[in-house]
Amino acid sequence: MSISLYSLLSILLYLTILFFSSLFGSINTLHSSYQLFLQSLYGCVFVFSSFIYMKPKLQKILIILCFSITALLFIGHTISPSLFSFLTTDPYQFILRIQNEHNHLGDFAGIAFVATLLNPLHWIPTILFLLFTVGIMAVSFSKSAFLGVLVVFFVLAIQKKGKYLLGFLIILLISLITIAIYTKEFSGIPLIQSSQKIMTQTLHLNPKPLLSVRDSYYPQVFRAWKSAPLEQFLFGYGPGNYIYPSVKTGVTTDLTPAETHNIFLSIFIESGFLSLFWFLIFCIVILFVGLKQKNPSVYLFLYLLVNFQTDYTYIIPFFMVLFFFFAGQSVYKKDKSRREKIIMGIFFSIILIYTIYSGVTYFSLKQNKNMLETQLTQATIQQDKKTVQQTLKSLEELTPYEESELVKWSSIQEAFGNAPEAIRLLEKLSVYSPRWYLLYLPHQLDLQKKSNIDLNKYLMERKKDFAKFPFTKEEKKQLNTLCETYAKISCVE
Repeated sequence: MSISLYSLLSILLYLTILFFSSLFGSINTLHSSYQLFLQSLYGCVFVFSSFIYMKPKLQKILIILCFSITALLFIGHTISPSLFSFLTTDPYQFILRIQNEHNHLGDFAGIAFVATLLNPLHWIPTILFLLFTVGIMAVSFSKSAFLGVLVVFFVLAIQKKGKYLLGFLIILLISLITIAIYTKEFSGIPLIQSSQKIMTQTLHLNPKPLLSVRDSYYPQVFRAWKSAPLEQFLFGYGPGNYIYPSVKTGVTTDLTPAETHNIFLSIFIESGFLSLFWFLIFCIVILFVGLKQKNPSVYLFLYLLVNFQTDYTYIIPFFMVLFFFFAGQSVYKKDKSRREKIIMGIFFSIILIYTIYSGVTYFSLKQNKNMLETQLTQATIQQDKKTVQQTLKSLEELTPYEESELVKWSSIQEAFGNAPEAIRLLEKLSVYSPRWYLLYLPHQLDLQKKSNIDLNKYLMERKKDFAKFPFTKEEKKQLNTLCETYAKISCVE
């Protein structure tokens, strides 16, 4: 079997384990089925890309065109927000940023930079465009983009025997200056302090710690893994489900990210070590084949792979489609034997089955949830208590630990005079969201007081649980105030 086929075999095995993870380890089936659907679609993109070759120049033109449009939208919105009010500030996109955070246009700029570098035309427009992309990377605070570009430059310098060494050193210098401006640790230097003031006033970006709390995020993954039950120890918590162990094992509730900010750690905690193993094999084969053949697409693949190590860009479908497209182009083989075509056809058929299955599962669950929510609304208006209870039970099976929904369902149960269920749903917040639990604890205690529940006994029994919650000092103080108010006791040290 051709070595390039091993990449297809490894992605197939990766998706197979992902499938079992969504069955056995998943906490939220809706999230898992959606992520399995997306990952299967990415697998289809990879197969198509390994079949159909796109010339590097055409790749570059399309990338530059898409990047230029998004960059102009970003610049236009910066100059006149009212004219570009149709753009959203969703943190998972790459045109705009949410307040005091970075966007991901800089990560896209890195792709445009590498594509242009690999296929330069005239030197003057090429240099100007490269400077423009570097500028976007800087104002977007994309340390991951600079890191990816540096690694690509370094690999090219080794392959070309020093040809790209000067470029590597220039980008390294720009990267260090940019990182210094955006980093709290360098605020004591007068020139950098002045630059940070301008950055805060004009770009609304605040300096961050050098590691941007990644030193807290990464160890948290292993704490979550160690505390997992057996089925989640082997198969992970389910694709897209890291938020649940994150809020349980965070050092404080301020450090409970929904993503690991590292693609390998994300696969490891959500799908298990076997899934990670086959994804690693996939990446190694792509790099080995692509670098050996000096295929231009492999450098774009490498850029994104490096980028995915320090940011959550891997959860943005646009970047993942490009990642698997460049992977397929990196191992493209013009003259395929009949046997290779048959094997690829079989593998593709299996991936397609996964895609159809996960797609049907996800959209069925989504449709069912929408139908149940409509049914709940109607039953609530009609004061149909029996239907409300049945519908709430079905909804809880679909999305068992969604904070806003638990609060909503609790208020409905309270409105129908079902205090025990209202209390149970609020208590359930503590399982995967201690912060939300603390927020609604006063209301829960009021309900328990009205139901003649012994609050002193209840809070004493909960003290062991409270001690395990990753509360900040301020939150512990808030909890103790509540406990003293309702039961004259201290609940946490």
